Amino acid sequence: MRQELNISVVWDQFSKEKNFKATSVAVSLENRRGKLDLLPLHANLISVIFNKVIFYTGEKTTKTYEFETGVVEISENNVRFLLESKPDIPKVA
Repeated sequence: MRQELNISVVWDQFSKEKNFKATSVAVSLENRRGKLDLLPLHANLISVIFNKVIFYTGEKTTKTYEFETGVVEISENNVRFLLESKPDIPKVA
């Protein structure tokens, strides 16, 4: 039986993204120390994260979300994200 991560994402109230739940075989993200990959059976962890998160599905596809900053918490194959969206900055002509 293939192990999967249970993903739960909560966005701030200003984001255009909707909160969602999904499963993934792996997750790639970035914290202050660099790139971090989460796999099933990963050790418990809480970390501040930056820039983007990539979810890998079993069908060799990915889903990438960009954000300003956030927090990730993983325990018992449950990965929870609290993300703050990037601000919409008006373009100067």
